[in-house]
Amino acid sequence: MLNFFLCLARFSITVWFGAAVMFVVLTVAEILSGQFNSIVLDQLILTRFPIYYLFTFVLLATSWISGVFYWRLSALRRAKLFTILVSISLIILISDYIWVYKPLEDMLTPAGSARSQEFPFYHKLTEALNTVAMLINLTASIVINRTIKKIPAKN
Repeated sequence: MLNFFLCLARFSITVWFGAAVMFVVLTVAEILSGQFNSIVLDQLILTRFPIYYLFTFVLLATSWISGVFYWRLSALRRAKLFTILVSISLIILISDYIWVYKPLEDMLTPAGSARSQEFPFYHKLTEALNTVAMLINLTASIVINRTIKKIPAKN
């Protein structure tokens, strides 16, 4: 069981990080391309970000749960560190979704509508929170993916 939880933790955090980087790169490329007007960009945001957050919560919850089991079944400090890092990231991203993204979503509805004065603040805040979460999850991924010579079992 120990190897199963290690494999699941490694897989889910690594897939999340790769997908999140790809999502950011594609989104920034679309914005910078100048090919889309503000209505289309708003529609892309309103369509993609709920999927991003769903994907995030499923994969990070899987990472967290498998990390908790791995931590409880092993004697490794890095399993504890991994679980703590993913916990912090989940708290940041859940907070971002509830208190930052949802107000942004309201500001963008209907697509193409004039943006309120608070929009730049919320936009910068969500960028900052997601950047911090990505860095934390990159660290968690490095921590959990380091090679282990022998996994000690907890007695």
